[in-house]
Amino acid sequence: MERRSLLGRIFGTEKDSTAPATSEQIEVVEGQKATFTPYKGNFHEDPDVLACVDTIARNGAKMHPRHIRNFKGKMENVKDSLYKLLAKQPNEIQNAYKFYYQVITDLELYNNSLVYIQRDENLKVTGLYPLEYNEIKLYEYQDRIWIKFRFGRSKERFVPYDRCIHLTKFLGKDGMFGGSSQPIIKLLDIKHVLDEGIVNAIKTTQSIKGILKSTKAMLKPEDVKRMRDQFVNDFIDYHKNKSGIGGLDATTDFTPVKIEPQTATDGQIKMFDEKVLKYFGVNENIIQSKYSEDEWNAFYESVLEPIGLQMSLEFSNKIFTPTEKNFGNEILFESNRLQYASNRTKIELVRYASNIMTINEQREVFNLAPIEGGDVFMIDQNHTINEEVGEGGEEDEGN
Repeated sequence: MERRSLLGRIFGTEKDSTAPATSEQIEVVEGQKATFTPYKGNFHEDPDVLACVDTIARNGAKMHPRHIRNFKGKMENVKDSLYKLLAKQPNEIQNAYKFYYQVITDLELYNNSLVYIQRDENLKVTGLYPLEYNEIKLYEYQDRIWIKFRFGRSKERFVPYDRCIHLTKFLGKDGMFGGSSQPIIKLLDIKHVLDEGIVNAIKTTQSIKGILKSTKAMLKPEDVKRMRDQFVNDFIDYHKNKSGIGGLDATTDFTPVKIEPQTATDGQIKMFDEKVLKYFGVNENIIQSKYSEDEWNAFYESVLEPIGLQMSLEFSNKIFTPTEKNFGNEILFESNRLQYASNRTKIELVRYASNIMTINEQREVFNLAPIEGGDVFMIDQNHTINEEVGEGGEEDEGN
């Protein structure tokens, strides 16, 4: 049985997997080559960064994709194979939640996120694969922009740029790639120094520091060293002296040395923590799920909605052909913001929106499952009667 690598399953085994000799690497502003290398530093291990990224990716992955067709004033939801791929399983390895979680995580960590669009011989989309790469370069070949991926040390793939969904953050000067990660890297370097200082301070304060003095005659250097080592071995080594109590005879004195290590103040530590939060556009209440309705709406509008808008545009532009787009095909990523609203807001909405929301849409507001035949509007009889009888209705009722 033939064994194929994951790259082979994604890209196939085309002969043009490497850049042809006639292709030229694209130059952007200031004559620089269009090259991007993601930073592989230790910010993946910082708990504050992971908390911010997880909060954004976890909530962003819940956005629901819709394939709609808006043609000649008529809009319809299309439930075809593409919709199933987007909403259920974009590739053979990941379900939709894992897929979008990785796409948004890459965007937040590297400021770039690339997804390869796999198509069959009829150009039908058969899979979407988020790519983890070591380096990418842009080339021009046959009047098209191509992108060369380098994976590991030697594996390369050369594919058309329009076959890749490309999301960016902090757009760089070249207008193609996301911005540099240097601002957060410098910040985390300082945080690391502060954290190490606290750890070292704790270790220092938990150990005995002092001078051991003998009242005996002049001792040889080796005898002084032996006396010190014996003292450390008997009284300071916690594994051998768990009681923490030591004893000396009249010939030996121990004078403790008070050491007060300097560490960052609470205000300084908080300042750097807040800078990390500002970098990702979140706050403590959002991370800890203690947000109010207004705080969630602010987070959605400033962080999640721009990601959803960029995904909608990029997925639509790269997945559909010009003809399909002319017929109104597009992908929309939406989130039910009302599920985070207060019960009072939900009740008020449903009370006055009965004529514009279907029964299932109203049930969704309260996180209830749809029912059969619920995709219809429920007429609010109270509103209808009042509109028909007007002010005289009450008089007629009184008679």
